[in-house]
Amino acid sequence: MRTAFQIFKRDLKRILANPVAIVIAIGVAIIPSLYAWFNILANWDPYENTSTVPIAVVIEDRGADVGDMGTINAGDMIEEQLKENTQLGWTFVDDEQAALDGVNAGRYYAAFVVPEDFTSSLGDVLSGDTNQAHIAYYVNEKLNAISPKVTDTGSTTLETQIANEFVGVVGKTITEKLQGLSTSLMAESDAATATLSSDLSQVQVMLTNLSGDLSGAQQTIADARQTVADARTTLSQVSSSATSLSDALSQSMDTLGATRTKAQTLGAQLSGALGTGVSTISGISAEANHSIGEICGDIGWAQGQLDGAISQVGALNDNTFASMRSSLEQAQAKVSALPDTVPNKQQMLASIQQALTAIDELRSATSGKIEQLKGVSGSIKETNDAVSGLSNSVNDAVQSSAQGLSSLQGSLASTTLPALSNSLDSFADAGGRLVGLSSAVAPMLSQVDGALAQLDGVLSQSADALSQTADAVSGAADKVGGLATDAAAIQSAETFSILQDVLGLDAEQVGDFMGSPVDMVSSPIYPVANYGSGVAPFYTNLALWVGGFVLVAIYKLEVDEEGIGKFKPWQGFFGRWLLMNLIGQLQAIICCVGDIALGIQCLNPVAFVFAGMVESFVYVFFVYAISVAFKHIGKAIAVLLVILQIPGASGTYPIEMMPDFFKNLHPWLPFTYGINAMREAIAGFYGSYYATNLLVLLLFLIPSLLIGVTARRHLLNINTLFDRRLADTDLMITERDAAGHTRFRLATIVKVIMNSGEYKATFLERAAKFELMYPVLVKRGFAALIWVPLVLLALMFVLPHKFAMLMLWILSLVVICTFLIVVEYLHTRVSEKTTLADMAPEQLYALLDDELREEFMAFAPLDKMRLERRGGNAADQQPKTTEDSEAKTETDSTKGGEA
Repeated sequence: MRTAFQIFKRDLKRILANPVAIVIAIGVAIIPSLYAWFNILANWDPYENTSTVPIAVVIEDRGADVGDMGTINAGDMIEEQLKENTQLGWTFVDDEQAALDGVNAGRYYAAFVVPEDFTSSLGDVLSGDTNQAHIAYYVNEKLNAISPKVTDTGSTTLETQIANEFVGVVGKTITEKLQGLSTSLMAESDAATATLSSDLSQVQVMLTNLSGDLSGAQQTIADARQTVADARTTLSQVSSSATSLSDALSQSMDTLGATRTKAQTLGAQLSGALGTGVSTISGISAEANHSIGEICGDIGWAQGQLDGAISQVGALNDNTFASMRSSLEQAQAKVSALPDTVPNKQQMLASIQQALTAIDELRSATSGKIEQLKGVSGSIKETNDAVSGLSNSVNDAVQSSAQGLSSLQGSLASTTLPALSNSLDSFADAGGRLVGLSSAVAPMLSQVDGALAQLDGVLSQSADALSQTADAVSGAADKVGGLATDAAAIQSAETFSILQDVLGLDAEQVGDFMGSPVDMVSSPIYPVANYGSGVAPFYTNLALWVGGFVLVAIYKLEVDEEGIGKFKPWQGFFGRWLLMNLIGQLQAIICCVGDIALGIQCLNPVAFVFAGMVESFVYVFFVYAISVAFKHIGKAIAVLLVILQIPGASGTYPIEMMPDFFKNLHPWLPFTYGINAMREAIAGFYGSYYATNLLVLLLFLIPSLLIGVTARRHLLNINTLFDRRLADTDLMITERDAAGHTRFRLATIVKVIMNSGEYKATFLERAAKFELMYPVLVKRGFAALIWVPLVLLALMFVLPHKFAMLMLWILSLVVICTFLIVVEYLHTRVSEKTTLADMAPEQLYALLDDELREEFMAFAPLDKMRLERRGGNAADQQPKTTEDSEAKTETDSTKGGEA
C-alpha cells in the first residue's frame, strides 16, 4: 500500500499546486450536495401550501322545506364552511360554465358544482327516499400529476363537511321535537303504567284459578282410570266363568248321549232307567240354571260398572272442560286488552290459545270414546238377556222331559220309548244351543276389555294434556306477575331516569355530537416534523451516488508513472481511489451537515453524518470500480443502477406500492440500506437497525473489489477497443494512456514461439473464414437492433403486460448490443493476432518477458531476476523525463485479457 499512498500524495500535490484544480475539486465536493438541498427545500412541506391551489366552487342550490327542520339551504351552509376552511384555495364562481372554462384553461385545478335541488335531495332521505344528493366534481388531471390527489382530498373534505353539517341540523331538530313531546309522553306513561298494572293483576288471578281447576280435572281423570281398571278385572273373572260353563255343558251333553244309548239298549230295564233318567235330568237342569244365573249376574255387574264409568267421563267432558275453557277465554280476553307495548303479550296469548286447542281436542276425543263405550254396554245387555232366555228354555225342556218320563213309565212298551227319545232329542238341541251361546260370551267379553283399554289410553293422554296445560297456565301466571312487577317499577327504574336526562339535553350539543360523533386521536410512532425531513435520506443518498459519478467523470481513472515509476495494477487502482474517496468523504460531510443546517429533523446528527460518510465510501468505491473495469460501459451501468434505485429503494413511496419487479430488486440495491440507516438517525433508533443496515451496505464492497481489481485485467482488451473506436470519432473523450499495447495470453505467445509456422497457417485459415462472416454478422446485428425493438414496441401497445414487455425490450437491446460488441472485438483480435504471428522471435521473447512480469510480479521477484540477467538495476529502468513517461505505457493500462 506504500506505493498506493505515494500515488495519492502525488495527486494531492498536483491539485494543490494548481488553483484551477483546487476550484474544480471544491466544486466537485459541493455541487452534488446542491442536488439534495434544492430537492429537500422544494419538498419541505408541500401539503402545507395547498391553500394556494385554486379550486372553483359553484353554489346553485335554491334551498327547500325539509319536514320539521323548516326551510334550509344546504348550499349556503357549504359556502360558510368552505370560507372557514383553508385546506385549499376555494374560489366561489357564480356560473357553472365559467368554472368549467377555468378548469379547462388551467386557472382552476378542479371545480365543484352544487345543483339547484341539492337541499331537497338531502331532505328526501328523511321521507324514506334513498336516492343520494349529488355534487358535480371536475378535475383537470393534465396540469400536474399530484394535483388530482390534492383535489380528491378536497372532495373528501367537502363531502365530510356536508355530512357533518346536515346530520348536525337533523340531530338538533329531532332533539327539539322530542323535547316538545317529553311532557305529554311522561303523563301518558304514568296513566298507562297504572292501567297496565291493574289489568295484569286481574289476569294473574284468573290464571291462578284456572290452574286450580286443571288440578281438579287431573284428579277426576285419575279416578276414572281406576274405575276402568276395576271393570277390566271383573271382565277377566266373567271370562273365566264362561269358560267353566262351556266345559260343564260339554260334559252334560256327553252324559245325555250316554243316557240315550242306554235307553235304546236297555229296553227291558227301562222303567228303572227312566226313574234314574228323571233324576239325572233334574240334576242337570239345576246345575245349568245355577251356572247361567252366575253368568247373568256377573255380566249385569260388569254392565253396571261400565255404565258408571261412562257417566263419570261424560260429566267430566260436559262440566270440567266447559269450566276450563270459560276460564281460559276470560284470561285471553284480559291479555288481549293489554297494550301492545307490554313485553311477552304475544307469548301469553299463544300459550292460552294452545291450551284452548288442547282442551277442544281432548273433549272431542273423549266424546267419541264415550259413544263407543255406550255401544259396548248395549251389546253386553243384549247378551245378558239372551243368556236369561236360554235358562228358561232349558227349564221348560227339563220339566217336559221329566213329565214325559213319569207319564210314559206306565206305558213303556207302546209309547214310552219313542216319547223318551223325542224328549232327549229336544234336550240335546237345547244343550247344543246353550254351548254355542256360552262360546260366544268370551269374544264379547274380549271386545269389552279392548274398549276399556282404549278408554284408559284416552284418559292417560287427557291427563298428560291437562298436565301440560297446567304448566303453561302456571308459566303464563308467573310471566303476568313479572310484568305487573316490571310495570310497577318502570317509573322508578334507572333507564327511565336516564331517558328523562337525555330528553333534557341541549339541542345544540346533540346536533354537534351527531354531526361529528367520533374524535380520532392520532399517536404517531417515530414522528417526522415535515415532508422535507422524510425525503432527505433519499435525496442525500442520490446526491452521494451522483457525487461518485461526477468523480469518475472529472478525474482520470488510469494512473501514470510520473514520479512513481513502475507499480502494480492494484497499487494504481487503490492509489487513485484514495483521492476519490477523500473527495467523496468531503461530499458526504458537506451534504449531511448542509441537510442539518437546512433544518431537517435529526435526532442524532452524529449518526446521520456518519451514515452519509459510510454511504459515500461504498458508493464511490462501487462506481469507481465498475468504471475502471468497464470504462464507458461501467459508467453506463452506474447510470442504470441509479435509475433502478430511484423507484426500487423505497425512497419516496412504500416498496409495497411498486410493481413486483422492483419489490424483488429492493433488497439487492445499496440505496435500500443507506436510506434506512439515515431514517434511523432522523426519526429515532429501533434496536440494531442502524448498525445492521450499515453493515449490509458495506457488503457491497466485496463485489466492487472483485470487479475493480480481479476482473479489470481480463477486460483490458475490450476497453482498449472502445477507447480506440471512440478516439477515432474525435468527438468523444478517452484517456490517453488507455490506448496502450494489446495484451495476449501467455499460452498464445508460447504457442507462436514454439510453432510459429503451423500456428500462423491455422490462424490465417480461421481468420479468413471469420472475415467472410464479419460483414454478414454486422448487418444482421444492426438489422436486429432496429427491428426487434420496433416489434416489441408495437407489441407493447397491444399486449396487456406493459412492464414485462418493457423489460423484454431493454433486454433485447442489451443482448443485441453485446452481440455487436463481441463481433467487433473478435474482428479486432483477429487483426492483432495476425500482427502477433508476423513478429520476429526477438519481439516475441520481449513480449513474453513483459507479460510474465505483469502476470506474476505480485508472486515472484521476476523483475529483479530480469534486471540482474540484463546487468542493470531497477533504478536504471525508471523514466527520466516526463516525455519518456508519457511515451511509456503504464502497466495498469496495458493489462487485459483475451476474450
